[in-house]
Amino acid sequence: MDLPVFFHRLRPRGPVWGLGLFSCFLLLLGMASLGGCARWDDPAVARAKRAAAGEGEVVIGAVWPWDGHKGTLWQGIELAAEEINAKGGVLGRPLRIVKENDEASLAKGRRIAQQFVENLDMVAVIGHLNSYIALPASAMYQAGGMLYLTPGASNYQINLQGQNLVFRSSPSNRSLGTHMAEYMAALGYRRVAIAYVKDQTSQGMANYFEQRARELGLTIVDRRSYTVGAEDFSQLAHTWQDLYQFDAIYLAGNMPEGGRFISTLRRLGMTTPVMGGDGMDTPKLLELGPVAEGVVAPEIYAPGSERPQARHFEALFEKKYGHPPDSFAAQGYDALQVVVQAMERAGSTVPAQVAEALRATRDWPGVTGELSFDAFGDVPDKGLGQKVVRQGRFVSLPFPAAGEETHEK
Repeated sequence: MDLPVFFHRLRPRGPVWGLGLFSCFLLLLGMASLGGCARWDDPAVARAKRAAAGEGEVVIGAVWPWDGHKGTLWQGIELAAEEINAKGGVLGRPLRIVKENDEASLAKGRRIAQQFVENLDMVAVIGHLNSYIALPASAMYQAGGMLYLTPGASNYQINLQGQNLVFRSSPSNRSLGTHMAEYMAALGYRRVAIAYVKDQTSQGMANYFEQRARELGLTIVDRRSYTVGAEDFSQLAHTWQDLYQFDAIYLAGNMPEGGRFISTLRRLGMTTPVMGGDGMDTPKLLELGPVAEGVVAPEIYAPGSERPQARHFEALFEKKYGHPPDSFAAQGYDALQVVVQAMERAGSTVPAQVAEALRATRDWPGVTGELSFDAFGDVPDKGLGQKVVRQGRFVSLPFPAAGEETHEK
């Protein structure tokens, strides 16, 4: 509870003796502060104390826009939680996940973050897809003494705020942009146009792509932005068709706007290859039908891998849900499992101790690949692949060998 609210409820409304009680309380509180004691209502202190007791359920929050096309993250979290509890829970205690929907709303996301902070039994939070929510929410979780891990918000700045309890298990916009520039250079493309949605995360991804592309000798012939929710891309498409010559397009955008952009290009007869960011890694792209053929996106999770962790996960997932998992289900599964393994290694659920164990994690074998966290709580060296839409489905692509120029059409 906030102190102003507490004081408002405590202030005298009746007999005079209440004033003395209230004044004494303020005096004692002031003396404690002068004595250098921790605030009695500090949620971080209270949370750590409860966690150190090692009693009752281990409570972890999960927050995401579950109704969106990336809501399958919940299936991965749910599957991991059931598996963990079937094996005895966390440090011999049952695991409980508190699920909340931020609906991609900053206001609602902040309200949920405040609710989570006020729940002193909750020691960690997984979630927030959107970076514009994850950035302010991460500061709230840090102040509340909670471990926070996002498996989706890609803004590179999330891990540069000096917060020791904040982590990301998915690639940042820097990693994604850099990887796609290297892939396009390896394919032999030399002249590239860039389109991106006008938000901080996508703009950052476009910046990192352009920086790496220029380092590799690529020429950026033009760069254009569009607003969230944009409907009409005809002017941009006509401008590119009439005034510029280029080998490929890099699209740092999301669906459905990205789909409208690609559809406009194809209607004008432009067959230029399109390479996207992680926002194009969604079944919604496949719903475009023939329009999406040949579009390439970064691959965070490769289904059908021979890695034992992937085979185990896919078998469990298909048995429970009756269909194959997608990349966000895999990321949800990995996110919870890697947090729990850090708790086991720390021998504690105290957030600061779990954070130390998580930061020390090296080459942890996840479903989406090996995870190693750096000093900032990020995974800059996490391997990325690439996949293309072929005949209405995603197909993994190899990274071209040195000197090989195989343009994906």
